[in-house]
Amino acid sequence: MATERGFKELTSQVSAALVKTTRTAGQVANEDLAFQRSIDPEVDRLLDRQNKRLLSLVRDLSKTATAGSETVPPPLHNAESVDDGWRGIVDILDNLLEKADACLDEFTGVVKKLTPGNQHPTPTLDAKKPLSKREYRYQNIPKPQRLFRTVPKNNETTPFKPLLQSKPNAAVSLEDSLVYNHPYEKEIIQSSYPDTAYLHNDPTTYQPFESTTATWVDTPEAVQDMLRDLKNAKEIAVDLEHHDVHSYVGLVSLMQISTREKDWIVDTLVPWREDLQVLNEVFTDPRIIKVLHGSSSDIVWLQRDLGLYIVGLFDTYHASRLLGYPKHGLAYLLHRFANYETDKRYQMADWRMRPLPTQMYEYARSDTHFLLYIFDNLRNELVTKSGPTSPNASLIDSVRDLSKGEALQRYERQLYDAQTGSGLNGWYAMLGRSPAHFNREELAVFRAVHEWRDKIARQNDESLLQILSNQSLFTIAKEMPTRLPDLLGYCHPISTATRKSAPELIGVIKRTQAAGADGPELKDLMKPRGHAHEKYATATPATAPVLVNTVLAANRKNSVSSKLQSASFASLPLSHFWGRTIAGSSMEDAKHLDPNRTDGPCLALPLPSLTAEVFEIQNSEVSSVPPRLPNDPGARAEHHYTKKRKPREDDIFIIKEMGDSKKQKTSQTKDRPEPVLVNEGVPGEDDTVVVDTEATENPLPDAENEQEEAQEKAKRKRERKLQKKSRKQQRKDEELKQTASDRNGGAESEAFDYENAPSVLHARQEKDRKGKPTKGIDPYAKSLNAPKGMRKVQKEGAGRSMTYKN
Repeated sequence: MATERGFKELTSQVSAALVKTTRTAGQVANEDLAFQRSIDPEVDRLLDRQNKRLLSLVRDLSKTATAGSETVPPPLHNAESVDDGWRGIVDILDNLLEKADACLDEFTGVVKKLTPGNQHPTPTLDAKKPLSKREYRYQNIPKPQRLFRTVPKNNETTPFKPLLQSKPNAAVSLEDSLVYNHPYEKEIIQSSYPDTAYLHNDPTTYQPFESTTATWVDTPEAVQDMLRDLKNAKEIAVDLEHHDVHSYVGLVSLMQISTREKDWIVDTLVPWREDLQVLNEVFTDPRIIKVLHGSSSDIVWLQRDLGLYIVGLFDTYHASRLLGYPKHGLAYLLHRFANYETDKRYQMADWRMRPLPTQMYEYARSDTHFLLYIFDNLRNELVTKSGPTSPNASLIDSVRDLSKGEALQRYERQLYDAQTGSGLNGWYAMLGRSPAHFNREELAVFRAVHEWRDKIARQNDESLLQILSNQSLFTIAKEMPTRLPDLLGYCHPISTATRKSAPELIGVIKRTQAAGADGPELKDLMKPRGHAHEKYATATPATAPVLVNTVLAANRKNSVSSKLQSASFASLPLSHFWGRTIAGSSMEDAKHLDPNRTDGPCLALPLPSLTAEVFEIQNSEVSSVPPRLPNDPGARAEHHYTKKRKPREDDIFIIKEMGDSKKQKTSQTKDRPEPVLVNEGVPGEDDTVVVDTEATENPLPDAENEQEEAQEKAKRKRERKLQKKSRKQQRKDEELKQTASDRNGGAESEAFDYENAPSVLHARQEKDRKGKPTKGIDPYAKSLNAPKGMRKVQKEGAGRSMTYKN
């Protein structure tokens, strides 16, 4: 196949063999083989041998065709199994034909091979119908990670060892730096931006996007050419494209790098991807600023897959937050500064596709092409808004310190703890986010199926949701199916790995359902698990996130930043300033509050100055508060300052005279009875009650004033009633007089003067006795009382009618 002539000869030979085989198969299909088997035993034995030979050949070809891919060949044991597994055979043939089509296009020149001299990929999808959003997201592609030099292992439980083979730009040697949590920890802490990062300069305009293109890098030679150009740059922009659907931990599928003059797109799915560590010569050089946007995940992905670390990071996400922008995404910054609109359809695309479609290629390039221009504008705005004299008020330093916190992250393996459900993908966090309520059996099934899903995902190197969705997981836990059709009915969609392992899942459900009756309840497992400071204090390096206080411990003398110091409050011991106010919920044991602590209050947040008298604490309790006595369940709630003090045994209290009305005058209570002893006996006994009549005759000054005010108020009220009654009687008399005059013929009444009479339609609005406006005369009021018209009769529409006869 080295020459075109040899390829044509091979094509003609294959075509002739296929034609001959097709004709023979057609002739055999036209014969009545069952009849031939019945009349000739030799033909029967010959057909059986040929069937076994063809089945063996198909099995071998299926295994060879599916090697290195996620397609599972169907089991072919006899002729009937061919019909059952026909769909799987069709999938294998389609995959082979697609590969053959791609190879033929590349050989004949329809698609040129991607080399350093021809970097821009010519996609094969341009001539086809544009892919939909789902087709961009889900592609049936052989897993490239199986061809890596170091195949990912998902079942390792040992701490992650950095992939570094050498350490350029090192302040500490590679052997010594492995003792730290981060190989470049010291270099990141001691790094600082160049002086040009603190100056206000005009932004450097980016190269025209339409008239330029990116360089495709997929060979070691192309990597070296790119590295030479990157070493001469002062700032570079970096971005990654990640795939996590058909991989348990995920794959860095693409890396975009840009300078002021050129763009590169690096294929990170090549088998020799670990050789990309040569980029550490630029990535760890503190003199070159590495501009990224939202680098939190990118930092971890670079360490995990490529062994790359970044020193001198500038995260535009943190810069936008410090500047108070309304949005902080890259799409917003592209629109704000470059007036460029990105297509979100490709954000979640399957970046394993090779070659890349033109739309995805341009989308990946745009992520870094404009980023340095955005960096220039953000830098100028940060410099403008920073303090003029105080270096601590520099917003550039704030971005630097926040970016250092991102760069100091370290990748750790995702461990699964089936007992406690802890971890990023554990069942504890899933139950905490879900309102589902399980009984004992359902909870046991949920935990068992959750563990089974994690195990199958690790074995097949698939994501958890690709094996079984969260909704299907909760449904299976609720329904607990024990039949295969029922189980598959709850799994949507059904992946190949799930269908293959479905019988195993049925056994897991049956075992855990039987043993779950004596298992724990949901409330026992979902108890609070301590405060944040306890979690980080007791976490192991394999499970705890890298806290920013690592920077503080290593660089306390160099003053990393007050921003980083405030971010380390989670590692401080719990403050006893508030006593037992923050002791937690009722289900949580507050043993972490040590009553013998004498180190004083410890606060992570600033508070105004408070006096010692207000917060005087002894043994974590307020000493001024008396000990609480057991409450009487039948007693009513009372307030210490409003309820009267209960009398002592030797007190004399007054019983008020009952039955008097509130409106009764005090003058009526002149004669009071003498004090009466309710129970006569020895003075001082408990049953002695004295009624003091002098107390009401000689009230206190305040009581006298109240009585006088009440008398005055009652007097005024009586006067108002009398006046009202008098006016009412006067109006009544006038009405009677007018009525008598009308009855006498109205001789004494004067004629009505129409000329000088006030207008009725435009009369002035009168007011009542209280000064409120009265309603005017509406001459059209009675017009609304006319009878209503006949209701509209609905006409009969066209259609079928029925005639009924008696």
